[in-house]
Amino acid sequence: MIEGGLPTEATVAQVLVSKYADHLPLYRQAQIYARQGIELDRSTLADWVGQASFHLRPLHERLLGKPRQRPKLFADETTMPVLDPGRGRTKTGQLWAYVADDRPWGGADPPGVAYVYAPDRKADRPIAHLAGFKGILQVDVCGRPSECKQNITSEQACGRVLTCVRPRNATSTRRGPLWNAWIGSNSATRARWHSSTC
Repeated sequence: MIEGGLPTEATVAQVLVSKYADHLPLYRQAQIYARQGIELDRSTLADWVGQASFHLRPLHERLLGKPRQRPKLFADETTMPVLDPGRGRTKTGQLWAYVADDRPWGGADPPGVAYVYAPDRKADRPIAHLAGFKGILQVDVCGRPSECKQNITSEQACGRVLTCVRPRNATSTRRGPLWNAWIGSNSATRARWHSSTC
């Protein structure tokens, strides 16, 4: 995997799992290796992560591509702290999740989830992530359920249908980037109301 390098695939996999699954930053991993007598600079570990990411890109594209072929997806985003080198603190990044699971309704397709990191929560992020998706997109966009129902028309735009699957806090007026992407991006963009839960 690392041309001309000594690490095995298992070593690189351990660095990736420690970084992404266990949330162990590379500088801490370098310290752990140093305690074991293995001197690895953080920049070396970062290079391994970059190399592995390059080799894993086709797998990620397939994992994101399969749900886009489904007739229905659920999408949501959540914040995550990201190291901000040089500033001595963290910044807020976004982790987008796109989920397909029709098992509760007797669907035969296996469940799947794809995660995509973005540095912000701009509306163009989900638009790019879901390019080519033509089905129903379920999101939690409702700020005030009664107002939400009144403001949504039955017009379908860009082949996408937006479904509110659960309301936000009734006192909240927050509308996230998915709302902005499919509802607020232009005056012609609207969504069809499917849910009775909001």
